[in-house]
Amino acid sequence: MFIHKKAILFFLLSSFLLLSACSNNVTSGKNEKTDTSKTAQTTIETEELKANIENEEWVIIDTRSNDAFNGWALDGVERGGHIKGAVDFSASWLLVETDKKEEKLTEVLKNKGITADKKVVLYDANGKDAPAVSEYLKSEGFKNIYQYDVKEWAANKDLPLESYPNYEMLVPATWVNDLVANNNDGNPYKIFEVSWGEEAPDYKKGHIPGAVHINTDEVEEGPVWNRLKDKELEKFALNNGITVDTTVVLYGSDSMPAFRAAVILKYMGVKDVRVLNGGYASWQAAGYEVEKEVNSKESVASFGDVVPANPEYIIDLPEAKEILANSDTSTLVDIRSWDEYIGKISGYDYIEAKGRPAGAIWGHAGSDSSNLEDYRSIDNTMRNGSEIFAMWEKDGINPENKLSFYCGTGWRAAEVLFYADVLGLENISLYDGGWNEWSMDSSNPVEKGEPNKN
Repeated sequence: MFIHKKAILFFLLSSFLLLSACSNNVTSGKNEKTDTSKTAQTTIETEELKANIENEEWVIIDTRSNDAFNGWALDGVERGGHIKGAVDFSASWLLVETDKKEEKLTEVLKNKGITADKKVVLYDANGKDAPAVSEYLKSEGFKNIYQYDVKEWAANKDLPLESYPNYEMLVPATWVNDLVANNNDGNPYKIFEVSWGEEAPDYKKGHIPGAVHINTDEVEEGPVWNRLKDKELEKFALNNGITVDTTVVLYGSDSMPAFRAAVILKYMGVKDVRVLNGGYASWQAAGYEVEKEVNSKESVASFGDVVPANPEYIIDLPEAKEILANSDTSTLVDIRSWDEYIGKISGYDYIEAKGRPAGAIWGHAGSDSSNLEDYRSIDNTMRNGSEIFAMWEKDGINPENKLSFYCGTGWRAAEVLFYADVLGLENISLYDGGWNEWSMDSSNPVEKGEPNKN
């Protein structure tokens, strides 16, 4: 009986060693489903990671939140931002509920160059994000997976971390929660849920504690849907208790209206305008308190500056024409769907004309006039800035040029302008009237069809 037990023990030990040997094999590059028990999963030292950052056979992945990637120092890291050369694949993306999720995640892997034939380094700062992404990649056939604690990298100031110059314009839910809990250390602040309509159904379902509803009709009017006149905008600010020194935080179930209001407030001269990255969904995902009480607006007597204090941030038709006339140093960037840009559709039920201002360059957007997938990650946070620049370069948009963004009536373009600001671009603006205004005057030159690349 004793010999029989020894034989069993020998068999189990041999099997374990055999599985361990298999786990260290590198994949052939085929993206086949694999038994996760045979997958290598180990940690990597800082020096080895540093030595392979530029190795094309390796891919370094930041699995933390988009906010941490952008520049926020979260989860106890000494410095914010991402390791130079890293791509982003947030563990939170795996939890998003969306149509065709698997197809979208597969497309994300492809676009970011995350392939099973490479050695993959996943890093986080909480010990949870990297393992979650690791399990997903193993299910997709990845074998050579390493994990790393980015706190070690951040603690060494000689190792480079990249942050967007104005990353603080996009705030994480944790920052907003601290703002509310600490009352902004006594400094004036306001939180607004922004959406169209006085009824505010999304706001009434639940909102961030203390938040007040802003109806987009408070800042723009038809039929062009340009911003209100400066005097009216000043009244809007006073009515909502906003001064040049107020920290203003904007969000919504759909972030687009919040970005629209944010750009107008920056144009007016408010110095500290923030937008909740990922919108209300990010607040809910964090599990923070929600209230349903309708909060009243609290007015102030003075804005504190002449409106607009930042007039170059939003331009009108004459300036848009000047940009088109100086195409060597300036670019009018079309933030609409491809079908809108080439004149196949107008994109709006109240805009009949189709086409684009002659000379405008397509800057991507999304599937239709209500979406902006090309600039957002799967959880509706801001897309990786390097990918935005690469997208622009492919279509001939030079970030060094004077850039003015437009869409149909200003919402989509406002969001992209805000992202460009986050990325540190200067000499940028919103062409407020957009295609709606341009198409109203038949004397304005219009193009249709695919642009001539010659």
